[in-house]
Amino acid sequence: MHQVVVSGLGPAGATLLYELASRGYDVVGLERERFPRYKSCGGCISTKIDSIEGLDIEHLVETPVYGATFSYKQSRYVEILSSEPVAYNVKRDLFDNYLVERAKEAGAMVVEGCKVEDIVEESDHIKVICHGGRSFRAGFFACADGAGSLVARKHFSLNPKEFGISYTMEIPVDETDTEKLLGNLFIDFGEVPSGYAWIFPKKGHLSVGMAGESRRCRGRLRKDFEKFLKNHSALAGRPLKEKVHGWMLPVYHSDDHPVVKGRALATGDAAHLVDPFLGEGIYYAMASAQAAARAIIEAIEKNATGFGSYREYLKNELYPEFRALAKLAGLVYTHPRLWYRMVEKEPEIMHRYYDVIRGRIRAEEFYRWVVSKVVRKPWKVIRRWLEDKLLRTG
Repeated sequence: MHQVVVSGLGPAGATLLYELASRGYDVVGLERERFPRYKSCGGCISTKIDSIEGLDIEHLVETPVYGATFSYKQSRYVEILSSEPVAYNVKRDLFDNYLVERAKEAGAMVVEGCKVEDIVEESDHIKVICHGGRSFRAGFFACADGAGSLVARKHFSLNPKEFGISYTMEIPVDETDTEKLLGNLFIDFGEVPSGYAWIFPKKGHLSVGMAGESRRCRGRLRKDFEKFLKNHSALAGRPLKEKVHGWMLPVYHSDDHPVVKGRALATGDAAHLVDPFLGEGIYYAMASAQAAARAIIEAIEKNATGFGSYREYLKNELYPEFRALAKLAGLVYTHPRLWYRMVEKEPEIMHRYYDVIRGRIRAEEFYRWVVSKVVRKPWKVIRRWLEDKLLRTG
């Protein structure tokens, strides 16, 4: 009998494992794969990560990111850079492995190659059932095994219909070839419905991807991705023989999404805690895991369920941000050409959004500011859409 079992050891699960183990709790982490392992992800982490206490990733940062070169359907390139970092580029296999090793060093037990298939709540504990018949018992359980979680789908309403979908590719290049690109991202709007494409330069390779809302781009995203690979100026002339990886993005969609059930809770991607605008998940996974750890500790010490402080954290901290980012996504992805025209003429828009990414400005404040600019523009179609949106959402 353990005090806590954590399923999934990505950024959410490994952070939760570390937080509990470093405070002396008996915790075991179960991971279906073996580390280090590949993860389909751009590997760009906002500098909000600096607010995670006790975390030192300086040795893992491929390059700080100072901004991006934006484009509209692979044309009309505009570079908007800042004087200080907005994000950090990392390799996810190394980053995730570091988080797991950090948890082990803190005293956590880690079992790799162990896929969790179900949980059963007993009177005073949870039984965790794994593939092959192995099982664990614990006073509390944390579901952190991401978009593919069987437990999250069965017990926490993780809904594939509310996912984004993405394709990614890692393109090896000479380091001298990418030297001039480091510190910059390439982001393209307009090619894919309700989404965007990206190129994140790193030492020795380019992380390239495209993501969009599944209901609007299912069946066409692969073709759009191939078009992007062929036409973007940063990729022109490069041989593209690498494997394309597909992945699901369980973006935020509602404050009502269940994250607690009896002695179990869900966090990170398994709880749909992904930015609905740009799809950022790593910071939110780790921040939500820290809040989940505090709630689990309270539950252990009081021998109680409910995880009230965790639900309050989501209600007061993350959900207001996600609601604002969802509205911003609706504005940008419904009218990408008009949005891009604004960014071209007023780079201040992106500089202010960079401060949202850094955590200096709340997304709600940024959205209100953008709306105030839009309503002054002579674009009747977008004004009508915005006025209708405000009437329906408040």
